[in-house]
Amino acid sequence: MQNTEKLHPKALGIDEKSGLEILTILYEGQLEAAKCVIEAKASLEVGARAMADAIEAGNKLVYVAAGSSGLQGMADGLELTPTFGIPISQIKILRAGGLEDMSKPKGNMEDNVSAALTDAQIISSGDCVICLAASGNTTYPEVIMKKAKELGATTIGIANNPDTKLLTGSDIPILLSTPPEVVAGSTRLGAGTAQKIALNMMSTCMGIYLGHVMDGQMVNLIANNNKLFKRSEKIVMNLTGCTEMEARNSLEKTEGNLKLAVLLISGAETVSIAKKLINKEGQNLRSALKQLR
Repeated sequence: MQNTEKLHPKALGIDEKSGLEILTILYEGQLEAAKCVIEAKASLEVGARAMADAIEAGNKLVYVAAGSSGLQGMADGLELTPTFGIPISQIKILRAGGLEDMSKPKGNMEDNVSAALTDAQIISSGDCVICLAASGNTTYPEVIMKKAKELGATTIGIANNPDTKLLTGSDIPILLSTPPEVVAGSTRLGAGTAQKIALNMMSTCMGIYLGHVMDGQMVNLIANNNKLFKRSEKIVMNLTGCTEMEARNSLEKTEGNLKLAVLLISGAETVSIAKKLINKEGQNLRSALKQLR
């Protein structure tokens, strides 16, 4: 029996316990699941490198899953553009049943092989395809993973049970060995939490490798609202020691490009020179600043 289907030892008689006792057991179950992620950090690092390689080469990241795992993939993938400035054209989300009308459960679609093959048509050689399923054997991501390998993509398989199809069939297997769920089989709980943490860690590590994070700050964010523009100003000020007015003026000159704004304030004579420098250094702001100084 798979771990995600087993009974949690503390759940016996849970329906007879007080609300506070129930919540304590649920909380402890989340902590147990979260602790399992650190065991996979070596594999997550390999996955982060593969993701960065795909983006640097102009290829796509493709998240593939069904059910709650699909929601985890979508939550991670859709944040990459505003956080790291990765073009949305390089991020694709494949969820069994599609992304239309997400308010309706579409559990029946996770076994639809023809739909999976149709969805896989967006995958190209050089892409990085991240397939998730708590069980590790869900048909939708497993079929797409096989097709992705045929097409020349790099595949990352994430599962919460060992010796399953997503792990044995992927280029980069990542096992998140979470304990049984407090509600047996309800993988939106501990397994979902572990998947969320693992995806956050891997994609953020990727963003750092791409040069889009410096001193823990988003230096490639897309400022498309007032909050993010103010954040951009603050980041420029933090990295250069300039005034708010200088940061604002520099961002206006670079049309909101934070890296270029920092380089202008730090000594680049023109926007054109700043662009050439950041491109030469592979979009890595720290490297560009070292060259400038």
